[in-house]
This record gives sequence, structure tokens and C-alpha cells, in this order.
Amino acid sequence: MRLKMPMVGWFDPAQLIQTAIRVLISSLFGEFADRREAFAAANPIKDDKLDERCDYSATPDGDLWVDYVADTGDGWNPTFAIAQLLAAKQLHPRASAGGEAIEAGLPRAQVLVLGGDQVYPTASQEDYDNRFVYPFDEAYRPGGGPETMWDEKHRPDLFAVPGNHDWYDGLKNFFHLFCRRTIKSDGEAEISRNGNVIGGRQTHQTRSYFALKLPKGWWLWGTDSQLAGYIDQPQVDFFQYVAQCWMEPGSKLILCTGTPDWEYVRGDKPGTYEGLSYLERLAPAVRGKNHKLKLVLSGDSHHYARFQEQGLNYITCGGGGAFLHPTHQLPKEPVDFQTRFPRPGETFDPDHGPYDRRFAIGTKEGSGEEALFPDRNASRKLTAGNILFAFRNWKLTATLAAGYLFFIWLLDFNLRVSDGERLPAALVDGSLRDAIMRYWELGFYSPWSTILLIVSGAAYYYFAEIEKPWKRLLVGGGHALVSRSA
Repeated sequence: MRLKMPMVGWFDPAQLIQTAIRVLISSLFGEFADRREAFAAANPIKDDKLDERCDYSATPDGDLWVDYVADTGDGWNPTFAIAQLLAAKQLHPRASAGGEAIEAGLPRAQVLVLGGDQVYPTASQEDYDNRFVYPFDEAYRPGGGPETMWDEKHRPDLFAVPGNHDWYDGLKNFFHLFCRRTIKSDGEAEISRNGNVIGGRQTHQTRSYFALKLPKGWWLWGTDSQLAGYIDQPQVDFFQYVAQCWMEPGSKLILCTGTPDWEYVRGDKPGTYEGLSYLERLAPAVRGKNHKLKLVLSGDSHHYARFQEQGLNYITCGGGGAFLHPTHQLPKEPVDFQTRFPRPGETFDPDHGPYDRRFAIGTKEGSGEEALFPDRNASRKLTAGNILFAFRNWKLTATLAAGYLFFIWLLDFNLRVSDGERLPAALVDGSLRDAIMRYWELGFYSPWSTILLIVSGAAYYYFAEIEKPWKRLLVGGGHALVSRSA
């Protein structure tokens, strides 16, 4: 039975443990058994022409509408709301806050591209069905009845880029859901099979990445960067072949990626952008073709932010209904860093050395305000709600409290066994410094308390998320000392 799921409780202790196990397993799987390479071998792509299901260049009026949405599949209410908007025959958004609606309206797209993280928290078949497929099916056929938003003849198409949450089962269920289609080759004892229909839309993928030919010389590439930005060799070969053999000279490219590396890169950690810097050059680097990268899209961060580099837009638009990420932490000043490869379209010289790159947040036309949603002030106000974190996430608070009480009980037990004294009385005597020293001394009286100290210290170090080890040790170790001494 399908269920209307609530938003994921990310700080629920049971949920955290399950997600951590999934992340560990998927990381190991991605490291030692990459399913993308197996699918590439099992689903060879013909080199004579582009798959006809991916060719939208010959539309009747020469135009094609494409919808892009990322980070959906969390709770029922927001996912269903987004699915309804995508299914509507026409939308009339406002040109600006408080402004009049656009009279002409925006028509429903013939192609929907999902930008990653189609399900939360993990990529189980049950979660995909309840958190993604069910709300999209309901938006297309309310109540499971005969009424639909369109007939089969005018059925839109659906393509999906996997995000890190789609990878938490090694892409097993992603392939089952979005890459079910098979194409029979001559001489093979197989049958052709159509892809799934999801929310009234037809899927056509045979791999976790794809290339779509759009009208008027435009192309769209959907890439799969796995969990840590790794692009497998069959994928590189595929896109290089597309750029060299199928894209007409002077083609314009839209690139969809799994993570907005332009948000995370800094001058002291340029390696964050290494994978994307290579990927974004695949088409422009083909000699004699003069392909142009025009736009880069990503989700993963659940907000809107438009970055620019010399007129090229890099847009983070993870507004598919998952919880909102802040924007006030994004850099106000341009970020300068260096990469092994130059900007898209610039000549690569292996003897040149690192190339200078710069990303800056763009501005809205007319107002000159930063191209962010939510804006920094709204983001700070929303983040201020974290002062109630302990009450809103009471299960985690209770779990941590139980852990601390257990540790205190161990210390009290150690003290009674060694000196026959109770912990409160021992800590009251002497100065604050004496109490702290006594506290830590008791922590190493028995193996259990020592193990708890080591495990908690390692956890604080791991979750510090600072690249330089000594800074990470300083921040994580300091957090551990303060928390255990408080």
C-alpha cells in the first residue's frame, strides 16, 4: 500500500544510523564495483546515429520547452505541490515580487529533466515509490481515477540525473526506475523494452547519463558524477563521441551536473572543482567544432543561486521540495582559485601550469540585488530558528542526554570503586581547574569510559568537515573537550 510520507526527520537517531550505514555501503560499492561501467557494457550505444528517443531537434514549430527540477522526493506535500506545477497545462508566474502575472503564461514542457536526488533519505524501492512516484502519479491521475492531465499521444518525456541520495544503493533502484528501457541489437536474442511511465511521462534512458539534441543547435547533457565527483571512463568516451561525431559545428550546450562544485570551491581547496573543470571542457575542446558551453545547472543545494564567470551562468536550483538550505554562508566576494584546466573554450596547454578561475554571485537585472533565494537576510532569520533545535529534534536530544548520563554514571562508578566517593562530591572540592582535571582523570579509569571518549572524539573530528587535518583536529578536538567538560 502506498503511503503519503512526512518530511524526512534528518535528526531522528534511527534515521541517522540507517543513512550512515547506507552511505558507508554505497561509498564502498562505488569505490570497488561501479555499476555504471557494467551498464555501459550491457547496453552498448550504436555509433551510427543518436538514439531517436533523444532527438528533439525536429519539433513542429521549432520550439521545445524543457522543465528542470532537482531535489524532490522528500515529503508528500512539497513533492506533490511541485508535481502539480509541472503537470499544469500553463503557469502564470510573476515577473517580480508583487508584480503582475505573465499574461502569456508558460506552457507545460515536452521534456522534464530531474537534476538529482529524486528520493530521500535513501534509494530504497519503497522510498522511491512513496516519496517520488506516488505524488507524481497522483498529480497526473488524481485519486487513481480515469482523469489525466494529457493523453498518451502527447505524453511528455522524462530524463533523470542521479544525485548522491540516488547512489546510496549503488544506483540499483535508479536503474530499475529510470533506465528500464532496452534496445535490441541485430543478432541478439533479446527483445526491445520501453522504459517506465512515471507521472504520465515516458522514460527513455538506458544509462545513468544522457545527451539530448534540442532545436536550433542546442544540446543538453545529463551527467552522473557518482558520490564524489568521479566520472567513469565509458561516460567520458560517450560524451566525447557525441561532441565529435553527432553535434554540428557551433552547437550550444547546457550541462546538468549532480553537484554545484562552483559553490564549494575555494582558493585553498581547488581540487573540489577538478572533476567538473574537465567535464565542462569536453565539448568546447573538440578541435574544429567550435562548440560553446552556455549554461551549467545543478541541484544538491536546496536553494537558488546564480554564479557567473565571464558571462557564463552556473545555476544552483535545488527547489524541488526538499528542506531549504541557507544562502547567507555563500561568499560575498568573488572566489579566485586555480585548476589544471582553463575555462571552457580556452586552449589547454599542458606546459602552462594551473589556470586562474573566478566565480562570483550574479545580480538580478534591474534591481542589482544578488541572484539568491532566499536572500541573505531571509536566510539568517530562518537559520535563527535553530535556537529551538533541541526542542524540535527532541529524539536526538534525548539520545544525546542518555549518552551523557551513561558516561557520567561510568565516571561515578569508577570513583566509587577506586576511592569510595561519589562524583558530585569529588568535583565540588577544589577549584574549577581541579574539577576538570579530576573529571578527565576518571575518564581513563576503565576501558568503557576510555572507549567512549575516543569514539566521541573521533566523531567530532569526522563531522568537522574541514579540509586541512590540523584545523580539523583543532576544531573537532576543541568541540570534544568543551562538550565533555561542560
